[in-house]
Amino acid sequence: MVFAVGAQCETELAFLHRFLTPGMVVVDGGASCGIYTVVAARLVGASGRVLSFEPGAEAYSVLRKNIELNHLVNVRAHCAALSDRDGTALLYHHEHGPNSFSLGQPESTGNGSEQVVTVSLDEVIRKEEAVRLGFIKLDVEGAEELVLRGARRIITEWNPTILFEVNVTATKQLGLEPHGAWELLRAWGYRFFSFAACGDLRELKGRLISFPIQNVIAVHGRRWHT
Repeated sequence: MVFAVGAQCETELAFLHRFLTPGMVVVDGGASCGIYTVVAARLVGASGRVLSFEPGAEAYSVLRKNIELNHLVNVRAHCAALSDRDGTALLYHHEHGPNSFSLGQPESTGNGSEQVVTVSLDEVIRKEEAVRLGFIKLDVEGAEELVLRGARRIITEWNPTILFEVNVTATKQLGLEPHGAWELLRAWGYRFFSFAACGDLRELKGRLISFPIQNVIAVHGRRWHT
């Protein structure tokens, strides 16, 4: 999969090994076809676990196939959208392709939608009896704040490193503040970083975001010195 997409892989994927260790529990929110899931599963090893979430039926089917093709027995895939509560919601299809979805209604709804299950991370982690949560990746098209609110207990307990997307347009479609996820994590003691071209972490100050869509790495103050 990584060879297929080549240079289109996100920079953060190349440096994922800096944050993941054997035995760790990892959450892949908005897994799509599962590139992060596959890499994370290799890094955490047989003693670790990856909880992978993809609500779109077509993308979930590809995710399951990639898990099987890679013989990943330490991955638990969920056909569900992470949010702040358990329930159901409409997942809107965008014009960008069959794997482009959002819980926020776009201006044009001609691409259709599907009803999906929504779950909170706090509840899933409780049911899975997962411990040693060390890393959360969120690419959920503007719903990052909702996911974090539904994960308050586990985040404040485990202080995992969090890779999340800031998507200004998508958050507005959900009626959320563009930097709501940032402010929530800041209140919980997190600092924010991006990768420089050389691979070094560069701290971001005062919600300094260069592009309308950008990945941000949030590291809790308790973990930063380690």
